[in-house]
Amino acid sequence: MKAFHPTFGRTPWPDGLRVLQVYALPDLPAGSALHTLLTDLRKALTGYPVLPVPDDRTHITLDMITSTPADTIGPAEHRRLADRLRTAVAGTGPIRLQAGSPIAYRTGVRLDLHPDHALAALQRRVRTAVHHVFGPDSTDYPLGVLHTTAGYATADADTDELAQTIHRVRPGHAPFTVRRIILNEVHWRRAPAPGTELPVWQLDWDTLATIRLDA
Repeated sequence: MKAFHPTFGRTPWPDGLRVLQVYALPDLPAGSALHTLLTDLRKALTGYPVLPVPDDRTHITLDMITSTPADTIGPAEHRRLADRLRTAVAGTGPIRLQAGSPIAYRTGVRLDLHPDHALAALQRRVRTAVHHVFGPDSTDYPLGVLHTTAGYATADADTDELAQTIHRVRPGHAPFTVRRIILNEVHWRRAPAPGTELPVWQLDWDTLATIRLDA
């Protein structure tokens, strides 16, 4: 496992960059199965160079506008995209998924999502909406297997040992529901990880619009 570095499309993320993205957010009330899984997983990651994602930053990335930074996009375009997204996802309804098992991958720990056909269809609708507003060359974000990241690697580590540790987290799966997506302005910052002076990449965002799938 290698230390995580965020990417802007397919290139390294420059310091200070802010980017428009679209995320799906899971329902994550305290005591829910997904909340329990993530809490137990964070405990299992103690001692490993992995920075866990907090509940309020747990997300599923659907798309990223890579043709221009967020500071060149004004409020009118925000509204146009939000309106187009509402039209694109109208009638989708809640999406029910299962998260898990946790997977140790190249730069952190992620949760696989299943069954993901409805989520993949939602992602295609989102991309079509983005292209309608910003053009077909606006998204160089690669569409791969959808997932949610549970933690980002802060340094190189033995992935085999980590994989064995997170495999012991039980229950290793959790049902959950996605009822909303957000249009947000994402920014990564370098800051010391809790308990260390080592600067690591930490995710934050400002929400510009929330679009309900069950509206």
